[in-house]
Amino acid sequence: MMDVRERARPPGDPLDAAASYASKVAGTNGGGMPVPKSLIDDAFVSERLRVEFPNGEDGEPSITIEPEVLEAMNGMWKQCMIVRVLGRNVPISALSKKLRELWNPKGGMYVMDLPRQFFMVRFEKEDEYLAALTGGPWRAFGSYLMVRAWSPEFDPLRDDIVTTPVWIRLTNIPVNFYHQSTLMGIAKGLGKPVRVDLTTLKFERARFARVCVEVNLEKPLKGTVLING
Repeated sequence: MMDVRERARPPGDPLDAAASYASKVAGTNGGGMPVPKSLIDDAFVSERLRVEFPNGEDGEPSITIEPEVLEAMNGMWKQCMIVRVLGRNVPISALSKKLRELWNPKGGMYVMDLPRQFFMVRFEKEDEYLAALTGGPWRAFGSYLMVRAWSPEFDPLRDDIVTTPVWIRLTNIPVNFYHQSTLMGIAKGLGKPVRVDLTTLKFERARFARVCVEVNLEKPLKGTVLING
């Protein structure tokens, strides 16, 4: 069983994710705004990008970018979130100032404006990104901040923020299941797992396991998970 009502800033430090090629590429810059030429080798891209003219040279070009390039490009933006002030039109300068007051980042934090009053916020430090993403609800300008993790599928011209991170309690979990990968795997049945509470991982509390999960607000919340049933 779970309780999705609890929301609070997560304690402790972030958890290290498994390294991929994209994460290694993203880590070479030390944070900040990405500089594509220094992060992704030109030869790496050119060998994996094809331009074809299926209807002749005067026809529309067809561009094919191989998955390895897309993964590396996406990795540069892995510590990004999408932000929108509910029901407000806010200038980027005002929002950037307000977010710095709310989150007080020690590392770099960069705000970019997108269409339809969406903003992308990129963090230099992973722990500050996770704290901002999972530590809500946040209020600004007399309204709520809608936040979600960035994904390459997000289209600001078409999409709305219909997901939000929530802290859930997994009860009746056997103590031998108190392992990061196991708990994150169980949480996949409820949404997109973001992180496990550090207190849970330290085994300081075993009445319930606490996991942050991104859930879809347009779908009913699930109340139970069946394990090996």
